[in-house]
Amino acid sequence: MKHEQEFLTVSQFNHLVRDVLTMGFPQPLWICGEIQGFDRNRNKKHVFFELCEKDADSKDIVARIGVVIFAGRREYINQLLTKAANAFQLKDDIEVKFQCRVDFYPPHGAVRLVVESIDPVYTLGRIAQEKQKLIARLTKDGILQKNKEFPLAEVPLNVGLITSPDSAAYNDFLSELKLSGYAFEVLFHESLMQGKGAAPDVCRALKKLSRNTDLDVIVITRGGGSIADLSCFDSERIARAVAACPIPVLSGIGHEINITVTDLAAHTHQKTPTAIARFLILRVETFLTELNQKTQTLLDLAQQRVDEQQEHLYDAVRHLQRLTDFYLRNQSQQLVYRGEALRKQPLRLLARMSQDVRHRQQALVKGIQFRMLRIRTHINQVERLIEMADPVRILQKGFSITRLEKGKLVRGIKDVKPGDGILTKTSDGVFRSRVQALDQKGGNGGKNEVRPGRKKTG
Repeated sequence: MKHEQEFLTVSQFNHLVRDVLTMGFPQPLWICGEIQGFDRNRNKKHVFFELCEKDADSKDIVARIGVVIFAGRREYINQLLTKAANAFQLKDDIEVKFQCRVDFYPPHGAVRLVVESIDPVYTLGRIAQEKQKLIARLTKDGILQKNKEFPLAEVPLNVGLITSPDSAAYNDFLSELKLSGYAFEVLFHESLMQGKGAAPDVCRALKKLSRNTDLDVIVITRGGGSIADLSCFDSERIARAVAACPIPVLSGIGHEINITVTDLAAHTHQKTPTAIARFLILRVETFLTELNQKTQTLLDLAQQRVDEQQEHLYDAVRHLQRLTDFYLRNQSQQLVYRGEALRKQPLRLLARMSQDVRHRQQALVKGIQFRMLRIRTHINQVERLIEMADPVRILQKGFSITRLEKGKLVRGIKDVKPGDGILTKTSDGVFRSRVQALDQKGGNGGKNEVRPGRKKTG
């Protein structure tokens, strides 16, 4: 009997170890570490994974221990994460602070930690701390400013799009562009938008799209998510890829509160996919508005110049008429004087006056010819100016002039109302239309219609 008590079975030993550990760690402990192996087990009833400690410099794992979150405690953990200031989910590669109970599982002879609670503030603080270190490093290297140095096209209609296919971000972005009525051309490149594969996937998409010299901008967008979901966009790799891209990069990551490192590295960032689409639409609208204003200014200046040249021509004609009348009256008086002298000194005076008349006649002819030459030259110059500013030539360049039926010039949408008849003059004729509806955004979307009338020529 004494001989039988000198040894323990494996199960007896393991239970003894468990009892010793239980007595040694009677209360739960707070333990910090980086999660590994969670993602592949996240859909199981009980989630088994590891907490790791890494070397601060080499990032090599120096210690690890098994961890389990039992199904009965998982809902409580999720509620704590959801109620946090910036809600997030547990995933690989994030550092957490768990309250754990030390447990020894006798069948396997393994020490493990059983999670009882979590401190969300610790994880959010660590994420924010690492993010600020990265931002400081990228700022020092000038990475966050490089893409902003590229000029943004005034009419960015050719767009490269990086997002996940058939996602809310994909559909919201394209729907907003389509509703604008502008001729946007979108070159789509699909990419993961969360998880470990997101950063390399986005970088590959950026590299491929950047080779297309026809693109005006490249948009990176997704439809929001938790701070942990968006952590892949706090990536140094993506930031440096954006800096290396020769095309302006626009980001709409979809988080209402936090700005990601990708947002900071981008040329321009907006909060949502819809907002980034509206940014592009507004830029096109601004260009078209300015173009219409400049076109109207050009037409007004041309009309003003034509009016001024016509007035100058009328003044020249009136001045010539006055000079001619004055000259003729003067010559008529001279003829009267000469007639009187002729009666007093018939032969000699007649010969002298005849010669004088010839000289004066020649001088008169030359003076009139010279004056007419100057007037003709001036008229030719005025005609060339009038021809250059002729509205017909302007119309031949593709412009048109629209007036109401009563003749009032239509300068903008405020000058017409539904039901008004309008006359539109082009280079080869006039056509008559009627306004059915108005749309101040410029795109008819099937709403604005102009009913054409019978075309008139001449």
